[in-house]
Amino acid sequence: MVAGGHLLDVPTDVQIYSSQVKPISVKLVSVIADKMGLKQLCDDVSNAYVNAESSQKAYVPKAGYEFGSRKGMMIVIVKALYGLSASGADWHRHFSNSLHSYGFEPTRYDKDVWIRLSKDKTHYEYICTYVDDFMIASKQPEAIMKLIKKECSVKGEGPPLYCLGNDYKMHKGRSAIGCKKYITKVQCLE
Repeated sequence: MVAGGHLLDVPTDVQIYSSQVKPISVKLVSVIADKMGLKQLCDDVSNAYVNAESSQKAYVPKAGYEFGSRKGMMIVIVKALYGLSASGADWHRHFSNSLHSYGFEPTRYDKDVWIRLSKDKTHYEYICTYVDDFMIASKQPEAIMKLIKKECSVKGEGPPLYCLGNDYKMHKGRSAIGCKKYITKVQCLE
């Protein structure tokens, strides 16, 4: 479902935007992962916003036929539906709370790069978040993915192939980061 957020006044008392990881931060985490021998996994949360409670007060004054037996009733929106202006921030707050509960803390440089010391205290583990997309760097990223999967549905789990404008490939046993997808033709201007 998508709410008609364009019909609501933009709230002035709540944060309405979701911050997102800086592209350079993703590159730095990839370099750290490569140097430290960490595996990387990327994924996308399915229908992310509806996992979060809405901070906005919104309703449907008269439900249509798509609401079945509730047709004609007033429907109060309690979930952060796509289309509401604060849903991005609501999802960010929800996912941040989850990462905190797993022991991660945001870094000082980029609050969308999360870090924690591994349980065996041999390395740091990282999660980069970009709205409903995320990248994990750890010796056992599957264990972190399992925690996330307990809370929400994910789609497309796998090693990074493309993330935030960067292509990822393995080259001679190391990660190679490029931007070939965006560069199709190089022209020299004189």
